[in-house]
Amino acid sequence: MRIILAKFKYKYETIKNIKERLEKKAKKELALIDLEIANKKKEIDELLEKLKKEKKNKLGKKRTINDLHFYEKYESYILEKVEHLQLYIKQKKIEREKKMQDLLKKTKETKTFEKLKEKHLEEFNKMLDEKEQKDLDEFAIKGFVRN
Repeated sequence: MRIILAKFKYKYETIKNIKERLEKKAKKELALIDLEIANKKKEIDELLEKLKKEKKNKLGKKRTINDLHFYEKYESYILEKVEHLQLYIKQKKIEREKKMQDLLKKTKETKTFEKLKEKHLEEFNKMLDEKEQKDLDEFAIKGFVRN
C-alpha cells in the first residue's frame, strides 16, 4: 500500500530516445550496405555464368575469325566489368566496417542510457519505499499516542 502516488520521470529520456533512433538508423544503413554487397555478388555470379555459357556455346560450334574477335572483346568486357564490381564490393566492405564500428558505438551509448535509467528507477523506488515507511511509522506513532 503506497500512500504517495509519484510518477517516475527519467531526466535523460529524450537523449536516450535520440540515441535509440540513431542506433536504429545505423542498423538500417548497415543492412543497406549488406544488401548492396549481396546484389553485386549476385551480379558477378550472373556475369560469370553468362560467360561460361558463351564459352561452352563457342566450343560446340565452328566460328569465323570475326566471331572469335567479337567473343574475345566480349570476354574482356565481362571480365573488366567483374573486376569493377569486385572493386566496388571491396569499397563497400570498408564502408561496412566503418558503419559497424559506428553501430557498436551507438549501441554502447544506448545501453549506457538504458542502464542509467534502470539505476535511476531503482533509486526512485528506494526513495518511495523509504518515504512510505516513514509515513507508516508516523501513522503508527500517531495511532499509539491517541490510545
